[in-house]
Amino acid sequence: MSSTLQADPANPPCEPLSGVNPGTFAYTTIKDRLPVIVTKIVDDLYRTYNALPDESKEKKTEAKGIISEIGELRYELQRDRELRDIVDDGDADFSVWNDCLHTYFDGKTWFSATWLFAECYLYRRIREIFNLSKLWKNYDPFTRQKESTFMASRTAVIELTKRAESLFQVSENLLEGTFHELVLISLWGNQTDLSLFVNLQAEDIEKLQKANEDAEKYVLANALEPLWNKVKTLKDARIDFVLDNAGFELFGDLILADWLIHKKYASKIHFHCKADPWFVSDTTEMDFMWTIQTCINGFAESQDERLKTLAQRWADYIQSGIWELNSHKFWTSPYAFYHIETQAPDLYDTLSKSSLVIFKGDLNYRKLVYDCAWPSVTPFKTAIGPLATSTGFPALCALRTNKSDVIVGLKEGQAEELDGVASDWMVSGQYAVIQFSEGNQ
Repeated sequence: MSSTLQADPANPPCEPLSGVNPGTFAYTTIKDRLPVIVTKIVDDLYRTYNALPDESKEKKTEAKGIISEIGELRYELQRDRELRDIVDDGDADFSVWNDCLHTYFDGKTWFSATWLFAECYLYRRIREIFNLSKLWKNYDPFTRQKESTFMASRTAVIELTKRAESLFQVSENLLEGTFHELVLISLWGNQTDLSLFVNLQAEDIEKLQKANEDAEKYVLANALEPLWNKVKTLKDARIDFVLDNAGFELFGDLILADWLIHKKYASKIHFHCKADPWFVSDTTEMDFMWTIQTCINGFAESQDERLKTLAQRWADYIQSGIWELNSHKFWTSPYAFYHIETQAPDLYDTLSKSSLVIFKGDLNYRKLVYDCAWPSVTPFKTAIGPLATSTGFPALCALRTNKSDVIVGLKEGQAEELDGVASDWMVSGQYAVIQFSEGNQ
């Protein structure tokens, strides 16, 4: 095992996950899931194209070209072509991608590059196609899916709104239990991931959101207690959320963030969104604001004033600066989080001003632990390398439902026991981890 500080994108601390071995989750993702995601982009464009007025000839012509280019990208992917440079499409990060490609993955293909790089590279190539257009530069081909998934979460949103009202009014002796409940809501909201469940229907979403009555039973590594021990020491602090999915997961994150403000553990919350459409359901700033505005406007027949009041408070937080949105390009870069300090020193500096950084979801987890074949008993703080040891970096927590075949922080024999219970426990989203590092501030 190489030193964590010497890790690079092609040589993480342990053997990298890649699509070279049939039967692995990485192989299945590249072979089956990614082509479906690309095909759904074409379907989305056709729907948007067909809804355009007749006079939008130039935009329609461009749409045809984009559809053709997306088809060519799918062809490349399915035939395992060599990864090519990102074209200078006006985004400053194209050179970052090409430097990484030439330094670490020269001559590599979709299956032979590391899974983390190949999967992120796909979304950057998709962005390239839209960036090079004239009239589609700001188009998010995943918006329709993200918004429809949130609309299908009406029942869960209304019920959580009702529950939140009582949680905001708890007495001092119930604060710890309330915090635990809100963290678990934020955690399990991560089950609904459109890059994994590519054909989710409304009934599937409702089923997922009701499946967590034994919320802690399926948390394989549970650091709720040390996390609470950190939070309860805070007073008017800054807390950061590195967001994952839009929709119901984001809604749960906002409830937790609001409670932290309400109880004065934090006076400032920074939310880190994706700068570009990413992994289908990842939250952009536009998704964030759409969610709040939709809740203000009313999106459920059974909605009462409580949801509108809640969402209006969130809008006021943003207006006043209590909540702040950020979308740094590092979050959509090819680099794991070991490299924040060298690749994005400005981001590293701002994170170092936080008292606690909460990383949501599976992709953030993969980037935290460098997406490699760690033994499952590896301590979490070992796997996150410099983020646990660098002087000045804050405490951090990972809230992640398992959707890829990398995991750390388990007990001896735990993985083997799970193999006998559910062979897909690492990737199904039915199990989760809450893991914590106290940082080095």
